[in-house]
Amino acid sequence: MHTHTPRSSRSALPRQSPRTRDRLGKELPKVLFISCTESRLAPQRFVAHPDQIYEVRNIGNIVLPYNPRIVSGDIATIEYTLTLPNLSDVVISGHSGCTAVAALLAQKSVSSSMRRWLFVGNSRAASREAVGARIGAVLDAEACERAARAHLLTQLANLAGYPGLESGRRGGDLRLRALFHSSETGATDIYSPRDNSFVPLTHQVAGAAR
Repeated sequence: MHTHTPRSSRSALPRQSPRTRDRLGKELPKVLFISCTESRLAPQRFVAHPDQIYEVRNIGNIVLPYNPRIVSGDIATIEYTLTLPNLSDVVISGHSGCTAVAALLAQKSVSSSMRRWLFVGNSRAASREAVGARIGAVLDAEACERAARAHLLTQLANLAGYPGLESGRRGGDLRLRALFHSSETGATDIYSPRDNSFVPLTHQVAGAAR
């Protein structure tokens, strides 16, 4: 019996050119990019060669504090990626209007599994301190954005505690960066440790751009 393959099934995935296949076979990732599942935070927007990105995406762009005794796909992925010889940049990205942060501020009702997931990010206190409001108070967009930035910096601190990243930064081989994207304006800021604040992103952040 002849089985007909629908046209849409054959064309669902883009075809790779021989040149692309050759690059994928030879090059190792240069950038570890950690972000929320928000579609507007596509890592490909920030690097010159998207095929050189190793991605970790989850709701809330949460980085679990390093603990080798915990069974976690995210911890294992980050730990493995930090061993790659070509890795030059580690980027974590957050955004305004984040559902995870809204839940931390009791602005949004979420499932029990989601609440447990948010708990491991250790950012509830920092997020609430950033808005200076009582739990459950109605907050404006500006206050929620301050909380989202505080949440991102907590995840940045969690990430900085990974052994491979710590040693790589001491040796000058790795750069750790935090990006914050405004879903309303489309602008992206980068955290400046020197200024202890976010400043406009004016150029590509990844080593793969060079």
